[in-house]
Amino acid sequence: MAITKMKRFCAVTLRRDAEEMMRGLQKLRCVDLSLDTRNLTDENTESDEFQRNSRSADIAETDSRLAKSSKAEEFLASFEKKSSSLFKSPDEVSLDRLDEEWKTEAWKTVSESCEISDKLSSLKANAGTAKNAIDSLEPWKGIAYPLPECESRDTKAVCGTLSAKLDTSALDESLSALACVTEILRKTDKDIFLRFVALKSDFDIGVGILSSSGFIPCSITASAEDGYADGKIKAYEKKIKAAEAEINRLEERAVNMASELKKVRIYADLLTTELARLEAEEKLTVSSHTAILTGWVPQDCENAVSSFLDLRSDAYSFENAEEDDSPPVKLNNNKFSAQFEPVIELYSPPQYGSFDPTAIMSLFYFIIFGLMLADVGYGLLLSLGCFVAIKLMKPRGNTRKMLTMFALCGISCTVMGVLFGGYFSDAPSAIMQNWFGVESPPELALLFNPLTSPIPFLAVSLGVGAVHLICALAIKFYVVWVSGKKLDAIFDQGSWIILFLGAGICLVAQTVGLALVALGVLMLVLTQGRSQKNIFMKLFKGIASLYDIVGYISDLLSYSRILALGLASMVIGSVFNVLGTIPGFSVFGVIFFVVIFTVGHLLNLAINLLGTFVHTARLQYIEFFGKFYEDGGRMFEPLTPRSKYVIFK
Repeated sequence: MAITKMKRFCAVTLRRDAEEMMRGLQKLRCVDLSLDTRNLTDENTESDEFQRNSRSADIAETDSRLAKSSKAEEFLASFEKKSSSLFKSPDEVSLDRLDEEWKTEAWKTVSESCEISDKLSSLKANAGTAKNAIDSLEPWKGIAYPLPECESRDTKAVCGTLSAKLDTSALDESLSALACVTEILRKTDKDIFLRFVALKSDFDIGVGILSSSGFIPCSITASAEDGYADGKIKAYEKKIKAAEAEINRLEERAVNMASELKKVRIYADLLTTELARLEAEEKLTVSSHTAILTGWVPQDCENAVSSFLDLRSDAYSFENAEEDDSPPVKLNNNKFSAQFEPVIELYSPPQYGSFDPTAIMSLFYFIIFGLMLADVGYGLLLSLGCFVAIKLMKPRGNTRKMLTMFALCGISCTVMGVLFGGYFSDAPSAIMQNWFGVESPPELALLFNPLTSPIPFLAVSLGVGAVHLICALAIKFYVVWVSGKKLDAIFDQGSWIILFLGAGICLVAQTVGLALVALGVLMLVLTQGRSQKNIFMKLFKGIASLYDIVGYISDLLSYSRILALGLASMVIGSVFNVLGTIPGFSVFGVIFFVVIFTVGHLLNLAINLLGTFVHTARLQYIEFFGKFYEDGGRMFEPLTPRSKYVIFK
């Protein structure tokens, strides 16, 4: 329930040792680097003063190697005999064991894999081109004429096709005035394959007449030296056979190299880690001999960083943040609340030094989520599915937190389902009524069933909303109080808290409740115009402040969405239960019920799970955070090893 205190960090080392220092800090995973521009000089001037460190050449080279490594990984993965399991946990690898010799061998594997991949692509493209050529030559097979054109001293010839639907008699009549010959070589249902021969003086005119009738010259060449179409087909077939043999050889090599896939993946992750370090090194300020690093370190990591730098004999300092600083934000919550931190990050991190509402928000998120999806069956499925995913997939970071959060919310759904009788909606009642003829099945809800008693459930929804809003005002009261503005806290937030508490107490003790409501109203009227100098304006602004109650009522009514979401999932589930039990109790009826029940409730769970997540978050972001939250912070992002396939130790 707090934001970790940050220390401004500065370290000075020899420029030649800067890379080694950055590698060590990357392993520590606790320094958020920033660029200190106070001592930078123009990079285009020659000076011994500090300038920004440039690693653009190394970044470009590493990025290029990473692209080739990713290509090699994708290529070898396609030849892996046993595909990687989705639920296999990533291996842990020590960065210290990946020495230069290992990197050289890994790069050799990457380069060879990319070379084989390029060769295979080229061979397959050439084979495809040859097959297309054979397809084009196939209709001219057995025809001993050059394609598409040839000429002698006085004549010229061209081979091509016409549509089989063409009336050739009309074409012959058009060509009759020319010194030419039209020879039909082959005819199919679609095309006429012909050879047109004419004197050179009449050739162009004849081709023009043919073209007007749809004549298309042959698109491929085959000379007498090629052996005409037959000879060229054989040549292409020989090329295809040679290409296929080479393809088989290279693919066998790729299958054998697939055993090196793990090494390639580790190398790709190593390059990703190095790329992150190189990009971070550009935040150094350097002179000809020294390098300065600045950034932020959590207070609880100060000793670890100090111990590392003491071993290196580097100069360093830690300072408290000043008022005009903008340190990054690292949330510090208990194990339960920490799982809900991604909800905060989806909205916007709080400002450094402000109030972290995660602990209180997580409790309300847990309760409201359960009320919106109050069902024992859905809750158990959600929790079981998330816990199994965590166990098998071994997710990291916010993915693990989100899965854990949904698993916890599944527990809330289960508890609320017991209280309000949700067991896959009303599945037990539907089975007893439609299968066994029980007219009045027993009520399973410990409190009441929202399907038959929606008004009490609306009261519960609004009651939770009222407590949620009062907590928001209480947090604002605390924030203003600790800032030293105690009277502002009492007048601006305390007045409303007293008024709302009084309204709630009216339900059980009317006299006491009305007295508190009157006190709250009086405090608002007398204090909300205190900034005004004129006595009448003070009173007018105080009375006008009571209009804000409309906004609070609007906020409170927003919590009726708890009722809406809760009833939606129950009603849709109830419809599927009725549909599934219509055929009655028989072999067919049981099979039909299982199919409808499974498909229907999984669909209902998926749809309402999304709606529940969105609307529960909305109540936090709009109604709750809107009363006190100071957003705009930047999350703490330390320099760390980055990886996709393995975990670097």
